[in-house]
Amino acid sequence: MRSILPKGENRKLHSIAARAIACVLVALLALPFAGCSASPNATGGTAGSQEYTVSVSLSGGSGRASIASPTTIVKDGDTYTATITWSSSNYDKMTVDGVDYAPVNDGGNSTFEIPVTLDEDIAVSAETVAMSTSHTIDYTLHFDSSTMKEKSGDDASGGSPAGTASSAAADFHNADLGCGWEPTGALQLEYAEHFTVDEFEGGLRLICVSNGERFLVVPQDAKVPDGLSSDIAVIRRPADKVYLVSSATMCLVDALDANDNILMSGTKADDCSVAGFKSALGSGAIAYGGKYSAPDYERISASGCTLAIENTMINHTPDVKEKLQKLGLVVLTEQSSSEPKALGRVEWIKLFGVLFDKEDEATHLFNEQKARVEQTSGLASSGKTVAYFYINSNGAAVTRRAGDYVAQMIELAGGSYALDDAQTASTSGSSVTLEMERFYATAKDADIIVYNGTIDESVATLNDFVGKNALLSQFKAVKNGNVWVTSADMYQQMTSTADIIDELHGAFTGDDASDFHYLRKLG
Repeated sequence: MRSILPKGENRKLHSIAARAIACVLVALLALPFAGCSASPNATGGTAGSQEYTVSVSLSGGSGRASIASPTTIVKDGDTYTATITWSSSNYDKMTVDGVDYAPVNDGGNSTFEIPVTLDEDIAVSAETVAMSTSHTIDYTLHFDSSTMKEKSGDDASGGSPAGTASSAAADFHNADLGCGWEPTGALQLEYAEHFTVDEFEGGLRLICVSNGERFLVVPQDAKVPDGLSSDIAVIRRPADKVYLVSSATMCLVDALDANDNILMSGTKADDCSVAGFKSALGSGAIAYGGKYSAPDYERISASGCTLAIENTMINHTPDVKEKLQKLGLVVLTEQSSSEPKALGRVEWIKLFGVLFDKEDEATHLFNEQKARVEQTSGLASSGKTVAYFYINSNGAAVTRRAGDYVAQMIELAGGSYALDDAQTASTSGSSVTLEMERFYATAKDADIIVYNGTIDESVATLNDFVGKNALLSQFKAVKNGNVWVTSADMYQQMTSTADIIDELHGAFTGDDASDFHYLRKLG
């Protein structure tokens, strides 16, 4: 077998500002937690690796399932690693050559990274939880090398691992409009590394995004400069005919009181927990336009939408992006999930302030959030070590890489993350999957356990928790009655991250938890 590196309300906020931090800070809780006990390198590979797009076919099963094609493939030496994105969110395991692989994402369609070969049939199996019990279905994949196209840096999918600044972050900025205009200033950014905004005469703003996209934001009554560089897309300001696909940013829009600027959403009302946005979806003020991988092109076109705001999942379906552009939509792929700093994610509200002509409001909201986060992080350390994880369908512990967003949030709340860099170095992604014996050896002495109920909603009692694995009863935190579970609504209820940090701090310091909403102590 090929050599594959292992990879892994009652306490409500009374300021609208809190909705901004909450949105982006918790966004990552909905992003890839899952890993695998034996996994290839994450997309991007190691130094010297190269990314390609390639067509892949799927056969077998009932014929109802499909996978995204073309997809991304990484060549690293003689090894190929492919990204497999299913048409369903119900797959929780793939098996290739007897090795199990867990999803690399949470939310959206199930996505895996697996080792592959070209121009031959590859037998795989996939476990689906769509039915009342898990079922394993056999499939055959075939990758056609004649369709391979090398990716440029601008085309590379995905973002840099959380906690690690993107290598493009220092050089993607390009303020040359191609028509001789010079910037008159720049939007001040303190933490965000994955976008820039340059200011030009007449209220024009140039947005550069770390994936290479550039957008000139032009006031409705202003003239677009002649000779504008061909790679720059024009967005009229304020953007008021938007198809918002990135669910993580719904609360940014809501916090800026810009819901009226959204015509269509990639999220249904039943799946939305951002109150103002959900109300607009329920009333029909915002229509459902289909999810990122299957938009309702006819409805979107008829609606008159001119701007689609996607997240990095769109990189798995480049044909969708291309078709939206052919329909006349400008497509902006927000990269907030790639920000290495917690406040960097919050600072993306400034980009939305530019789009919706609410720059002052966005800056004010960010400054309030910055002050609040800094105040919380300035509190005395609790001295408690904290383990954060959930148990996946394979019985392994899925935790977070040291230095990643979740570990950062624990540190901000006055805790100390139980895993260090050496213990989580087996993965280049944000999540780390460890066999239970290894996880026990590294985290058994943690003072506090926070179980990720956002991903696994099955834990309601301490008995439910220890029933996941016999070793759990031997953890120090279990013996001392210090096991907490997060609420299931944290996935999209991103408008209370400041409250969540406060609750974490309270859990670490022994505060009264009777009015907690996002954390509950198991008994």
